[in-house]
Amino acid sequence: MHLYFCLCLKLMKKIELKKILVPVDFTETSDIALTEAVSLAKLLSAKVFLVHVVEQNSYRFLASGESNVMLPSQEELERAVKGKLNKVVSEIEYGSGIKPEVYVRTGNVPSEIIDFAKEKKIDLIVMGTHGASGYRELFIGSNAQRVVTLSDIPVLTLLKKIDPSGFKNILLPIDNSLHSREKVNLAMQVAELFNAKIHVIGLPGSEEKKELDKFQVKLKSVERILGDDNLSFSTTVIHEKSLAKGAIDYAEKNACDLIVINTGHESEITGIFLGAFHQQIVNHSGIPVLSMKHTEDSYSIDTPGYGI
Repeated sequence: MHLYFCLCLKLMKKIELKKILVPVDFTETSDIALTEAVSLAKLLSAKVFLVHVVEQNSYRFLASGESNVMLPSQEELERAVKGKLNKVVSEIEYGSGIKPEVYVRTGNVPSEIIDFAKEKKIDLIVMGTHGASGYRELFIGSNAQRVVTLSDIPVLTLLKKIDPSGFKNILLPIDNSLHSREKVNLAMQVAELFNAKIHVIGLPGSEEKKELDKFQVKLKSVERILGDDNLSFSTTVIHEKSLAKGAIDYAEKNACDLIVINTGHESEITGIFLGAFHQQIVNHSGIPVLSMKHTEDSYSIDTPGYGI
């Protein structure tokens, strides 16, 4: 397993980040996501795309700082949104020199964002998230959560602004499955880009000796790969009943400014997997989360820490 895991990491292609998509809904968290996406685009020499999705049969549009404006038709609503987006583009171009492309689509928000990303061959989606709790978290989920669940490309979700210096302490949760390898590769690329330290936290999810021994082999493999690339890192094993809580607590105590996780194969109809590690992280973390869906065809829900 040690050699196989290392070989898989070595053979994986670097992820290109040349096209960044920002879904815009004119909220505060959306504005934050846009600001950070533009900063990343300047660093990466990437192109920025803005898309606003008008909910099907919606005829209400919240004008910035004003009361609701009633529009008589869907077409007029879309034109109004396009005008608002163009104003945002002018401000971005004036402040950064970057001129995003703007698009307005109509339909289901998460589905339209995913379809647009595929059509334009987007490399990274940056979204603000409002979080979720209670009934909404268990049975509905936020638009950001559903996009994270369905997207085949990395998604960066955030609640607040990122430090201008970029990411300096990256949290990398590792479980006892093989699904973590793509996430490790992504975390390494971000660490190299920002000269950041990687905080590897081991979440074995089991106290059985056989499983713990197997987990230690996996952890050593990750350490070897990071060491071979001369990356700064530390390793801590956490035994927590709630893996998500353990990860978030560690991140907050150690000033981590990014969490890199895998997502699982939830239902494409609901986008929900009750109790999933990534759902809890995206909805409850005040720290930006970079999510990536693993591509293995086979997996086991019974695997401890599945999908981390």
